[in-house]
Amino acid sequence: MTNVNAAAVDIHPQAGADSQGRRLGLIDSVAKAAQNDTVTVTNASSVQVVSAIDDTTGAFETHTVSTNVVTMTSTTTGAKTLIVLYK
Repeated sequence: MTNVNAAAVDIHPQAGADSQGRRLGLIDSVAKAAQNDTVTVTNASSVQVVSAIDDTTGAFETHTVSTNVVTMTSTTTGAKTLIVLYK
């Protein structure tokens, strides 16, 4: 299992955070080498919602979230892009 540290980049930085401190961000093309590789969102204390997509096929990547760590659970490998709602 490999971990990638990545910071989410605000998709609409002019909007800022909502009333609960959440922001919408993008993590563009992290490498996934094996099932259950993880992405730690370094600028987040918590990740509330995530959409992970395979860059090659456009298929959704199955995943779980624990605090600010996203575990990509499918057996597919390659580059993945994540959209996160984070604090």
